[in-house]
Amino acid sequence: MLKIQRVSSALKAVDLLQNPPPLIIGERLNAQGSKKAKECVLNDNYEELVKLARDQIEDGAHCLDVCVATTERSDELEFMKKLVKMLSLEIDAPLVIDSTEPKVIAAALEQIPGKPIINSINLEGDGSRFHLLAPMMVKYGVPAVAMCIGPKGMAKTPQEKLETAELLVETGKKYGLTEEHFIFDVLTFTLATGEAEFLDAGKNTLEGIKLVKQKFPHSFTTLGLSNVSFGLAPRARKILNAVFLYHAVKYGLDTVIINPKDVIPYTEIDDKEKRLAEDLIFNKHQNALAEFIAHFESTKNTVQAAAKKVDVDPTWPAGKRANFRIVNRLKDGIENDVVSAIAEKITSKFDTSEKDGKLSINASKEATHQAAISTLNDDLLPAMKEVGDKFGSGELILPFVLKSAECMKASVAELEKYLLKEEGSSKGKLVLGTVYGDVHDIGKNLVKTIFENNGYTVYDLGKQVPMQKFLEKIEEVNADAIGLSALLVSTSKQMQFFVEHARKNNMKIPVLCGGAAINSNYINRVAKEGGVYSPGVFYCKTMFDGLKMMDKLVSPEREQFVSEWKKKIEDWKEPVFEKAEVPEFAHSGIVPVAPPVFSGINKVTRLEPGDIDLNEVWKYLNKKSLFVLSWGIRGQAAKETEKEHEILLEQWKKKILDEKLFEPRAVYGFFTCHDVDGNLVVDHPSGEKLSFDFPRSSKQKHLCLTDYFGKDDIVAFQAVTVGTKASDIIEEWNKQDKYTDAYYLHGLAVETAEAMAEWINNKIREELGIGPKRGLRYSWGYPSCPDVSQHHIVWKLLEPQKSGMTLTEAGQIIPEQSTAAIVVHHPEAEYFVL
Repeated sequence: MLKIQRVSSALKAVDLLQNPPPLIIGERLNAQGSKKAKECVLNDNYEELVKLARDQIEDGAHCLDVCVATTERSDELEFMKKLVKMLSLEIDAPLVIDSTEPKVIAAALEQIPGKPIINSINLEGDGSRFHLLAPMMVKYGVPAVAMCIGPKGMAKTPQEKLETAELLVETGKKYGLTEEHFIFDVLTFTLATGEAEFLDAGKNTLEGIKLVKQKFPHSFTTLGLSNVSFGLAPRARKILNAVFLYHAVKYGLDTVIINPKDVIPYTEIDDKEKRLAEDLIFNKHQNALAEFIAHFESTKNTVQAAAKKVDVDPTWPAGKRANFRIVNRLKDGIENDVVSAIAEKITSKFDTSEKDGKLSINASKEATHQAAISTLNDDLLPAMKEVGDKFGSGELILPFVLKSAECMKASVAELEKYLLKEEGSSKGKLVLGTVYGDVHDIGKNLVKTIFENNGYTVYDLGKQVPMQKFLEKIEEVNADAIGLSALLVSTSKQMQFFVEHARKNNMKIPVLCGGAAINSNYINRVAKEGGVYSPGVFYCKTMFDGLKMMDKLVSPEREQFVSEWKKKIEDWKEPVFEKAEVPEFAHSGIVPVAPPVFSGINKVTRLEPGDIDLNEVWKYLNKKSLFVLSWGIRGQAAKETEKEHEILLEQWKKKILDEKLFEPRAVYGFFTCHDVDGNLVVDHPSGEKLSFDFPRSSKQKHLCLTDYFGKDDIVAFQAVTVGTKASDIIEEWNKQDKYTDAYYLHGLAVETAEAMAEWINNKIREELGIGPKRGLRYSWGYPSCPDVSQHHIVWKLLEPQKSGMTLTEAGQIIPEQSTAAIVVHHPEAEYFVL
């Protein structure tokens, strides 16, 4: 089955196909094109390069292009290795390795704990660069930017671009490359020269993208966007880039290399400047370039912005100001605008005043309520609808939508102070939750925010919700629809179970389904198998897809909408995919060693809160991980306030101890084990044989955890938790809007669980007598043992449920701030990826 190609860092995986497109590749870490980056490279300023990377991510970049080549330095390889290592430790975005030297790319690939992108390959000259890099793409399973440059040079016409792409794919087949390995850059040339050869360069690029996507629908496309405007004035470049990007996405562009801070939404560009740019891009008349340049020359000394001035006019009515702030992501001041809007809408017969953002109204509560409702319906909801429409049409990228949602949330929180709670004021009722066995709720929480901001009542049942709880709440509130979320493939089956139950019991409730684990084919199958579920089962790829579905379901158009959906499902046929062959990899050749001399087999040690000194545990605390990853304290500012962070940590430690916020528990034990046909078979004290199936790496050594054990050996397991109390308090603080305290406690709880795991691991080493350099700890969910469902086997051996740790059906540990691991005593054990 075809899968969407992903790239990843050590911490995060990203789909190359973003919805809406494009995936943004930040360009500022390129010493060839960024003056700032070059200065940092020449001065060995790694810290500032990391800051440049972080700034781009904050501005919306999904991936980061990294190029450190300069004519002034001859140590590109060493510099690249050191920089990508630092970036991998501190930045969660996948990297794009940009170098003309294959050996530099090879070194970077070895260094990066993830799946980056190679930039770039081509067939220029004898194609030697392609032939050197293609084997690396296969070996590491990574895609590459494929420049449409062939033996005859750069492809300029649409047909030349397509033919070069075809040649690249055909050549790649000799190495085992598939369409998904290619991110085609069909090339774009500057429109600023006026030379006859390049007058149609913009049109040719757009048409080239379209042709390549039609021919190779499973490949990807990209552009170095700034090339199209090279040579123009800075303000003119921003406008031309933005307009060209908008049209490129319409023609099929998947990714773009750009400074994310320079991305301007198409709808925010002045209509005249938009027309001038489009005249130039599509070469509509012979004066297009002259008129474009003349316009920006005439305005270069004015304060007019390149895009429409994004600022609030204080003379506008307050409702219009609030609407404008939501659409344009201007959160500061929105609460005051909401209060003022309510005041303006209350009839003049009441004595109203507004002071310091507080409303003083000598009016009935009913009149105030009606004014607040009017503000919501006339000003706030239309703003979010506009944002949603722009998102759906591809005019807004997701980071902009999230910022608008934050503004909306703040405005609704203020408006609710003036509302009377009454029946009938809601557009509709949605019962929402993450399905049973799944403890993830980030996407579900976003859906809740968007729906509530658009006038719906949402009954959020949380995560890991059993079917019966959904059914009871649906009946209790007479819900208009149910929303089911799932992150894992295994837990997505709960959606199917719900629909089967609803079908058998003749239920009439529509089902909205979303989450990373599912797709339209899966939901169509669920809706159709056993007879079409008439009320509707709808796949919602984004929160706005879900909102549009819900709007239809509570509208007078519902019957027609559901009827059209039903006809579509009846006509739908299951797609047929070719079964891919899974290669078998050779044994790693690791030779097992004699097990430690140890008499504690089948010994299980259980530690309760009174047995665990948190001050001792905190000696194993990874402060860098706590401050940077869990508390988000990064960059130069982190160094400047390092003492303050240490003080903050000590304050939290004291609070935890004084208020007994953590209830730490741990369990570990030792068992005999055997390598049986590549599986690790562990002897349960009852005599049962428990088998672990660990995957083998495709990398050069072909490592597998089982290889470290012999026919008769010893293995240790452990499980630790900070207790359920911490999770309960975090949830309660979030309900009380104590977000900062909840954030700090959550981060320290996660890192304390890791510190406990290392503290216990040290005890295991001591009892085995193997010294501090042996006894690596491998936790499930990481590459070497990715299948978290194997926690169920560990639970049979250690019975951590006696220590307050339970499992979902999928094998996720509850409470969240817990971890389990297998400990390998082999002296050559190492961490590896698949």
